[in-house]
Amino acid sequence: MAPTPSPLYTFRQVERSDLDALEELLFTSKLSLTINRLLFKDWPNEAAQRRNYRAALENQDFESDDRERLGVIDNASGKLIGFIALCRRQPELHTQAASPSVDGPEKQMNIPDHFNPEVYNAVMNAVRELSFTGLETREHYEVVYIAVDHAFRRRGIGRDLVRHVFAKAKAAGVPVAVSSEPQAYAFFTEMGFEETKSVEMDLAQWAPSYSGFGAFRLRSMIWNP
Repeated sequence: MAPTPSPLYTFRQVERSDLDALEELLFTSKLSLTINRLLFKDWPNEAAQRRNYRAALENQDFESDDRERLGVIDNASGKLIGFIALCRRQPELHTQAASPSVDGPEKQMNIPDHFNPEVYNAVMNAVRELSFTGLETREHYEVVYIAVDHAFRRRGIGRDLVRHVFAKAKAAGVPVAVSSEPQAYAFFTEMGFEETKSVEMDLAQWAPSYSGFGAFRLRSMIWNP
């Protein structure tokens, strides 16, 4: 159920052999995320960022039937220029009780050295809060990652990737959830997602005075077929 073929791009499933290209896409897409300038020590700390994204990608189960990673290949260069990772979530029971706290002493001890602990804990708490979307007892799709090479943006590639998810969700009769960073919020809104919850952090508390840092908001969003 891949998007409509294009003479410029080819859509195909991502494989483990694509990890280097996926890492590059995630790394470059996250450089504009304001909070990362405070989250990572010694910004931009490219080596630490790349290790972090590589580990997240390697932890993805490429053989799982409930996960999919669809990539976009530029036909002229053969380069991977975009991808979307989605997961089909099954209903859960006792979600609140089963979810561990992320700000306890055990988690504090396991914070990687390249992260600023206060910012890391704030981000993890926000992620945990946003994970309760109201869909815990319903089957649904979740967009885990979506990234498009900066040089190929505003050509409809991201929209085609999301429409692929919508087609799968419509066929299954289930909603789609996504956690949106600020720079992607307008895109997801235009695609028809609706905000259900948000968490706001004041980045100024971790930044030098008068450095331009301020409110930063993460959002849970849902699309219904």
